[in-house]
Amino acid sequence: MSQIQQSPELPEPYRLARVVADGRLTDELANVSRAVNLGFHMAEPDADFLAHYAVHVAGERLWAVHSPEPEHELPGLPVATLASYDSTVNTGHGHLEPADFITDVTVRPTHRRRGLLRGLITHDLAVARESGHSMAALTATEGAIYGRFGFGISSQDQRIEVVSDGRFTLAHEPEGSVEMVGSGAIDEVRREVFDAFHRSHRGSHGRLDWWVEFAAGRWNYESQKPNRRLRSAIHRDAAGRPDGVVSYEVAESFGSTLTVRDMEAVTTEAELALWEFLASIDLVTRIKASKVNPSTPLPWTVRDPRLVKFTGNADLTWLRILDVPKALSVRGWDSAGSVTLRVIDPLGWCSGSYRIDVSEPGAPAEVTRVGDQDVATLDISSLGSLYFGTVRAEALAGARRLRGTPDQVRDVARLFATDDTPHNLTEF
Repeated sequence: MSQIQQSPELPEPYRLARVVADGRLTDELANVSRAVNLGFHMAEPDADFLAHYAVHVAGERLWAVHSPEPEHELPGLPVATLASYDSTVNTGHGHLEPADFITDVTVRPTHRRRGLLRGLITHDLAVARESGHSMAALTATEGAIYGRFGFGISSQDQRIEVVSDGRFTLAHEPEGSVEMVGSGAIDEVRREVFDAFHRSHRGSHGRLDWWVEFAAGRWNYESQKPNRRLRSAIHRDAAGRPDGVVSYEVAESFGSTLTVRDMEAVTTEAELALWEFLASIDLVTRIKASKVNPSTPLPWTVRDPRLVKFTGNADLTWLRILDVPKALSVRGWDSAGSVTLRVIDPLGWCSGSYRIDVSEPGAPAEVTRVGDQDVATLDISSLGSLYFGTVRAEALAGARRLRGTPDQVRDVARLFATDDTPHNLTEF
């Protein structure tokens, strides 16, 4: 059953309900699924899809908005939806910080421009703040929606194409070995490798367990059926420990284009070895991949760098800081220094000035709220983009999203600079 909740953020007289998600398929849960599929132009869910959905969303916070009057348009379906759940983000130096992950945000076209999106987002963020979360994250289907709620682009999706004909050779032989495995036989290895990746890469976001089913080809949300064309391989280091996994498919029999569906590599040696393996597959002359490490060594290792083409770089995750002192205190700092920032928050939660003191590289920051001063100023969404090191302070200043004197901007840039490039594999 759903639980009707009062929400001051939601416009009257719409009703907000939290739908129970405990693994059982109920009529209300099925209607949420239908509303989500409608919002993302996915096929009407069948019985098998709904069964998978009920299992995959178990434990999530499912918010559904219902029309105030009897619904004649699509009886029983919510007019707006939002789901959220708790996971972790790597804030640098191996620290995994709990965060509110937001997904499945939809508003029916016939109920737009009535404040439903704002009501749902602010309600969920308020609940997350009250529970002690210092940040929230989401992935977006449109780029102009979430900045007004304080979200900033925090990780990017690097896409590449690789020519894998006879010209593809690496300048050195990667360490370790690669073996092909049955996609459904390595669930625990996938989890083990991703956990190691998540702990070691700044900007990584945790994954729900349904991703293992997707990567193994047992289920695909878009096609609503298994993907039997998916194949997998494991990389093992010199000691025999798995440190890389790849899942890929060639969509046509005897086809020449291979698409990487999931590549998890803890080390650059594992990444290069998996690329070398993919390039050695018979008949394949082109490889397409997304969510590639922004600092991938591949174009610098292949003997002919023109075989590697960067085809796109889009936003992947967006970060919303909910508690500035807590978020900055758990960040991994690679430089020492002190800066004072004035933060502007459109929702009012984080507005104010903060002094950040890092005594030495690797030490936690001491963050103190101070009176407003003539200091470098930015909005909360820009702080979200600066947080993992995805953008440099100079770029934000050039875009007039960070305002201050040249010296103030340089001080911010030095303190927030990172030795490692943020890399995230998770879309949700």
